[in-house]
Amino acid sequence: MKTELYTAIHLRSIRIAAMALPIAAAFTSILAWVLGIAAPEELPQSFAPESSQFQLQALDITGSTQSSGVAGSYIVASVLGVLMVATNYRHGAVTWKVLHGRGRWGLNILGAVGAVTAGAAAVSCVIAGVITVVATQLSGTPWEVALSDVLLMWIRGIAALTLLAVTTAALTLATRSGLVSGVILGVAYTIEAIIAAIIAAIGAVAGWNLTAIGWLPLQSVLSAVGVSSLAPYNSGAGLMLCAAWTVLAGIIGISRLKTYNL
Repeated sequence: MKTELYTAIHLRSIRIAAMALPIAAAFTSILAWVLGIAAPEELPQSFAPESSQFQLQALDITGSTQSSGVAGSYIVASVLGVLMVATNYRHGAVTWKVLHGRGRWGLNILGAVGAVTAGAAAVSCVIAGVITVVATQLSGTPWEVALSDVLLMWIRGIAALTLLAVTTAALTLATRSGLVSGVILGVAYTIEAIIAAIIAAIGAVAGWNLTAIGWLPLQSVLSAVGVSSLAPYNSGAGLMLCAAWTVLAGIIGISRLKTYNL
């Protein structure tokens, strides 16, 4: 795994993708505070800057609390996972990296993806925390959110983004193409979002409580962070479901890797 981490550090495209994760978190946090301070009358009283709910939103590195769709951090994590695997195929490095065993290299690259994503997500937490501390000081807003709630949300966010990146990396192992993986992910995210919207609309009109959509991959990520309204389970179960999807993708990806004619 050391070789994969060394490669990730020295390849510009992967460095840019990794840095984009903290940038996305910073943008989300700054946007929340700008809107909260500049236009507080547009927000409900329970969601004012001095409320714990608002401050948790500003500290959320995934951006899920500001959107019910695919947040920018999920796209960045997906791209990071795809890039770290696809680069090996594009430059032909995979042909010598698998000399010590294809399954071993597959596990190493997936582990490296997880480590890089978790590290970038941890940096995102620090940045979001600094921005929120500065914003509360400049605006004279008291800090209301409990530290335990912040840490729990950050742990869930880091885990969700890491599992998502590893899943997309495993998909790229299976397809051997970053472009194909990107198209599959784009179509899958779009279709799932459309299905979720349709089911939610039907449920609202017919009075049905349709929660089957909550078992799909993207909804499991949202539930792991604690913001899915369609999941029939709590955030802990959401993380376990995310892990299950990741394990399934990993098994498929490594199995395909072992059968390829490289």
